[in-house]
Amino acid sequence: MSLDVIRGRLDQMAAESGVRGCALVDAATGMIWLASTNAALHLSIWEAAVDYWRLHERHKRLFTELGPLRAAVMHHASGLLAILPCTSEPELLLVAHGAQKRVDWRAWQEQVRQIGQLIRNGP
Repeated sequence: MSLDVIRGRLDQMAAESGVRGCALVDAATGMIWLASTNAALHLSIWEAAVDYWRLHERHKRLFTELGPLRAAVMHHASGLLAILPCTSEPELLLVAHGAQKRVDWRAWQEQVRQIGQLIRNGP
């Protein structure tokens, strides 16, 4: 897999109107694997946001009738955090910070799926 290609995709996504940045984060450790160029302003957000995902993981048996979690979206007073699963081995999440209404977060799910394919399939 080419990290430059993946970083380029992250930069394209982060350049969309209403998006402040995004990063691929390891779900187990919270470590940033790769981030968009504009993500440097929000480094602590990427690592901390994964705790939302971990909270669901701890209680997922209570939500089994709803099926697997496809995204966790938190609306804060000054923006939105979206956490989307990207790959399972390693378990990487795409964390994005943006505006609440100006971003088509459902379309992002497809873009994240494509990044996951790039990671799994290599160059």
